[in-house]
Amino acid sequence: MVATVQIIRKTGTAGAEDVSVINDGTTGINTRANAYDTHSTADTTNPIRIPAASSNYSYWVSTRLKCTVSPAGTINNVKWFSDGTNSMGTGVTCVGELASTGANAGYIQATGTPGTTGTVLSMANHTGMDAEPTDVFAWTTGSPKTLTATISNPSTGEFGEHFVYQVVVASTASPGVTTSETFSWRYDET
Repeated sequence: MVATVQIIRKTGTAGAEDVSVINDGTTGINTRANAYDTHSTADTTNPIRIPAASSNYSYWVSTRLKCTVSPAGTINNVKWFSDGTNSMGTGVTCVGELASTGANAGYIQATGTPGTTGTVLSMANHTGMDAEPTDVFAWTTGSPKTLTATISNPSTGEFGEHFVYQVVVASTASPGVTTSETFSWRYDET
């Protein structure tokens, strides 16, 4: 039987997270990186404010895979990548990295000042990070980020590392909603 694998986003307190399905294996939805720790598809109540100097940040976005129908064999060789082009506009970028240690195998609740800025995503602030976050647009279909992630029959549930990312808004950014970006997960199933 073919497995059903979801892409989920976690928010809230570690150990009692709110889990939102952003792709159910067939259909995907938007998840907005705002200046608060809640999944939304279009809420503009808590935007990332453009600062007078330096940068402001989204709350970090924690994503992971979840298997709801077991594979016939094994799922492995998990990859994460972007389209390789930052289309969010001048002064806006996105950084990310894997998180595998810490609370709930890499999940740590995002913090910050709601409606203004999130806490900078770094190894010092997110102790589950595997390395310092870097530009996510460097990971492409031809050069993806490799995750340690395996699940085998008859298992279901969350598996593998979290991929955590954060939108960075500099003082040079223009007001308004940015262009949506697509981030992809790929894996082998036997």
